Amino acid sequence: MIQTIKKIALEAVQAESPLRLVEATVVIPPPDIQIRLKSNPKLIIPSDIISIAERLTEPGKELKIGDRVMVAIIQGGQSFFILDRF
Repeated sequence: MIQTIKKIALEAVQAESPLRLVEATVVIPPPDIQIRLKSNPKLIIPSDIISIAERLTEPGKELKIGDRVMVAIIQGGQSFFILDRF
């Protein structure tokens, strides 16, 4: 019973912050984009778990190697969404 209550409480806390924002750098441009998180420079995030805001994929606005981007990491780190370039 206590374990169940702890599990429910933990899930409630995690649900309160389902994502976090981090800075990253483009290592490989689209379509096979890869990014490196500023908070963990040894980790390269592969394209299969990255989504990109549609406006950043328009001709003339595409992401390039070295671009700094703002990324929303979905809870659990299973999905990364590139919001914007800066």
